[in-house]
Amino acid sequence: FTERGHILVSVQLVDAVKSSSETALEPPFKLYQDCIRNGYGNSCNTLSGFPVVERRRSWETFKSISTDALTCNQVLKANPADAVNVLVSVEDTGVGIPVEAQGRVFTPFMQADSSTSRTHGGTGIGLSISKCLVDLMKGEIGFASERNIGSTFAFTAVFTKVQTKSNEPKGHCQQYEQDFVISEFQRMTALIVDPRPVRAAVTKYHLQRLGIGVQISSDPSEGLSTILSGKENINLVFIDEEAWVKHAYIFSSFIVDKSKNGALSDTKFFLLAKSITSAEVNASKFLNRCPLTVITKPLRAGMLSSFLQRAVGIEKKQNCRSRELRLASLKSILHGKRILVVDDNAVNLKVAACALKKYGANVECAESGKIAVAKLKPPHEFDACFMDVQMPEMDG
Repeated sequence: FTERGHILVSVQLVDAVKSSSETALEPPFKLYQDCIRNGYGNSCNTLSGFPVVERRRSWETFKSISTDALTCNQVLKANPADAVNVLVSVEDTGVGIPVEAQGRVFTPFMQADSSTSRTHGGTGIGLSISKCLVDLMKGEIGFASERNIGSTFAFTAVFTKVQTKSNEPKGHCQQYEQDFVISEFQRMTALIVDPRPVRAAVTKYHLQRLGIGVQISSDPSEGLSTILSGKENINLVFIDEEAWVKHAYIFSSFIVDKSKNGALSDTKFFLLAKSITSAEVNASKFLNRCPLTVITKPLRAGMLSSFLQRAVGIEKKQNCRSRELRLASLKSILHGKRILVVDDNAVNLKVAACALKKYGANVECAESGKIAVAKLKPPHEFDACFMDVQMPEMDG
């Protein structure tokens, strides 16, 4: 339902929401309704500049976030001491829901109006299913919406903390890689140049997860002055597409000039764009002159980490050791396990069996789904089964 603007998903602990007033929360969790005129035109201080409904309105009736003492005690008694109550909100700048239709959005097979299914598809059961799932997770669900502004849906869900067993072999290699990367990134400082505080806060969040120190500048000239001042060693500079398009000449001239004289030899520049083929970015003749790496949004932790590792050379350092750990981890998981491999292609069957045997697995093969089902008839002694999807008679 959102053809322009943005969709922002936020996850918070309910306790954090209850203990902090909304104005005390850091972006992107503040309420941004004030529309301002700035150097980028008329816009609201939101992720995309479009107005949104106030997020708090979507959960203001939740008992778990109530300030009433009696209600809070009832919620606490209903949940175990080690419970973790999570609040998820989904904010969009879509078509919104008419007031007269808001009372039936959680009713199965009901949609806001008769044209919805023709325009957007769907059968009108998504929200009713969502409500059932939230109820099963001891949570609450609600929303706030305005026509032609958008909607914000929120729900809570109660989880319990899991105690990880110390002797579990899983994840050793991945944990080493993660620790190695974070230890390398912790020595770095990044500068984000973005005119929108909410969007900059999202970028900051992802970088801080990797252990990188972050500074934010909404003004390009101020940001470039920070780099030149030398007061702090800036290793990484992230320029948002909106800032780049408006100030491409300033950025490109600065990067090219300083790169030539070696002043920025240790600084890597990144352009955050909606897509690599984004019309505004490609239309800029300055992009080809600059040693910039384009990273597409929305940002994801794994993708961002990979880009940065390649850019700063961390990838090469960890490859050798992480490969050794990965092999050791696979051997500890597969050694002695009985595995059934099913494939009607003899070559694929042999390759898969050899790969698993290399890590100490005891492998048995089957060339059809019917044979596999017979072998897996209880009681059987297999720990796992790898199957091809497309096979004659009976597929995966």
